[in-house]
Amino acid sequence: MFQHHRLFIFIVCACATGVAAADSFNFTILPTSTANQSVTVSYPLAGTFIGSYDATINPTGTLTLPGYFGGSGNQPIAYTSIVRTIEKNNSIPAGNFAINVLNDTSFEISNLAMDLVNGTPGTLKTESVLTYSSFHTVAPTSIYPSVGAVTIPVATGDVSSATAVQTAPATGSLSRATNSGPFTLLVVVPVEITSSGTLAGQPFVGTPTPGLLSLAGTLDIQETTATFSASSASTDPIGPLDPLPPLVSQPLDLPTVLPAGNTSHLLISGTFSQGTGESIFDTSLNAAGELAPIFADLNGDRVVDSADLGNLLLAFGTCPNCLEDLNQDTEVDSGDVGLMLLSMDQ
Repeated sequence: MFQHHRLFIFIVCACATGVAAADSFNFTILPTSTANQSVTVSYPLAGTFIGSYDATINPTGTLTLPGYFGGSGNQPIAYTSIVRTIEKNNSIPAGNFAINVLNDTSFEISNLAMDLVNGTPGTLKTESVLTYSSFHTVAPTSIYPSVGAVTIPVATGDVSSATAVQTAPATGSLSRATNSGPFTLLVVVPVEITSSGTLAGQPFVGTPTPGLLSLAGTLDIQETTATFSASSASTDPIGPLDPLPPLVSQPLDLPTVLPAGNTSHLLISGTFSQGTGESIFDTSLNAAGELAPIFADLNGDRVVDSADLGNLLLAFGTCPNCLEDLNQDTEVDSGDVGLMLLSMDQ
């Protein structure tokens, strides 16, 4: 019994002067926010294409021949190409984040998570920018002059899901001209952007893309609430990316040129080089925040001290769903006392 009394006296003395926690706010992104994302990934491709004609299985197929006129048979045509996929999302984002105001000159932002689609699917398309020497086709009859790069649509789709998730806490700066009013803020938030959807009728999940949100704006704190308004415009490189698998006799429909109005049916083969790309992410974030509760602050005075310990000791024993049951094991006991003492040291 003496030992228990001595422990109780030690606990009360240790926490007689509690430490107030820094102001922490949980923010919800408001529908006045905007997010505009554009991701382009390009792969160089080089090889040959040839008409789909085959004397046995496709005798009515297209034949390709070099030059404008003459020649015989079905001959391969050399080409180079850039195959690129372009994703665009323009939406009203949803999400949340937390801010811990460390002092009058710095803060920490964490747990930023944004839904970049939020009911407004993005667009997706793949196209090939093709360069080749002059050739002509039979079935259909057409001339393809060597006129430089020709953009050929390959596939379209949509982006049904896109998220930006913070990958590490970030510390930013605060400043203001007077001792009251909104703070001006600057912070760089590392994020990972991931998207998924369909392309050419097939589902896909994009490779997570790292990025940096360089946010500049204001933070206005009003006792138990806060407002956040900031914008970011960032451009980040992508890659290099591993080459895609080679193409082997893949169907390629090429619109006729002279005359127009028909389609040549070709088979394309080639080898990809490493891919590169660019991610552009512009966002304007408006958010409303509420003062976050402080763990172990049982009386709500924003300080964990002996008053909170007194409340906890009064609740000792079996107490399911009690505020005093800090570790949520249905018992208010020494384990909860230990957690409270640790909170006093924060």
